Amino acid sequence: MRVLVFSERLAPPPDEGIKNLALSLAAALRRKGHAVLALTTDGADWPEQQVTNQPAGRLLWSRPLAQRIARFRPQAVCYVPTASLTVASAIRSRVLKHHANGAPVALIATQGRRHSPFARWVGRLIRPDLCVVQSLTTEMQACALGWRVVRVLPGVDADAFHPVSPQQRAVLRAQHGIPADAWVVVHVGHLNRRRGVAALAALADLAYPVLVASTSTPQDAALADELRAAGVYLVTAYLPDVREAYQLADAYLFPTPPDPTEPGSIDLPLSVLEAAACNLPILATRFGALPDLWPDRPDVIFYDDVPGLRAGLMRLKAAHPATRDLALPFSWEAAGQRILDALPPASRS
Repeated sequence: MRVLVFSERLAPPPDEGIKNLALSLAAALRRKGHAVLALTTDGADWPEQQVTNQPAGRLLWSRPLAQRIARFRPQAVCYVPTASLTVASAIRSRVLKHHANGAPVALIATQGRRHSPFARWVGRLIRPDLCVVQSLTTEMQACALGWRVVRVLPGVDADAFHPVSPQQRAVLRAQHGIPADAWVVVHVGHLNRRRGVAALAALADLAYPVLVASTSTPQDAALADELRAAGVYLVTAYLPDVREAYQLADAYLFPTPPDPTEPGSIDLPLSVLEAAACNLPILATRFGALPDLWPDRPDVIFYDDVPGLRAGLMRLKAAHPATRDLALPFSWEAAGQRILDALPPASRS
């Protein structure tokens, strides 16, 4: 099948959730034998990822974009909007359907949004062919718009993300200047207050907290100074092999607070799946799909406040993690194929 994968602002480096989801989906569909055209706008040509940047307006009305898509003759479109579950994203999905001569479009909503009554009215008039979600909350929000919804969880490359021996862990710690005997808790994400990373500072007397900060979004310099002063080890330059962040650690922290009005991450954070594939115990807020996915496990602990955070860390120190078994069922190939199978037949626009 010929599949167009489209997402805005795709550009190096690959260190942001929505970006990595679009890239991983395109790569998985290629491995499944599909012919894939990966396009972006407001991004950059990215030969290593087989991504082409095509300038277009905000709603994707563009003759060059339309001509490029028409030449490919897609039979299906997977659209991963950075704006996620918005009416504007639905409008863009209809424009992509027009450019693709009626090929069905899956709008992959990685984050939920609350909508006004007017937005819900408009959303019922301009529906994507299919809305793909990751959590129950986002599913309910999409259903309130009258959209056809399927829940498909993202994948993880369990061959790439895997645990290492104690000897290899010691080598990685030496390379990154981290004490060999420390109990390391790591977070991979954005250096932004809204992401809850100040929680790392609350653990500095109990563990060796490490933040590997994304370079795809602005970094808060004042917050960085505060975290360093509190004892948090920061990696603010791009880390080419992010696997090392998990493989040198003893536990993974996901501190982003749940916020249905303005989510701070995709509903099932890829970093959590990657950490699990490396067999790290996980300490997390009740964010997105996480509480429904892995409830009541000694190696996956949820917290609501700072006392719960600190108590959860102490419990994790006594855990014998088996989180890799949780990650193994999450396949990018299966996720991509399930999206294609859920699409309706093509109809001319």
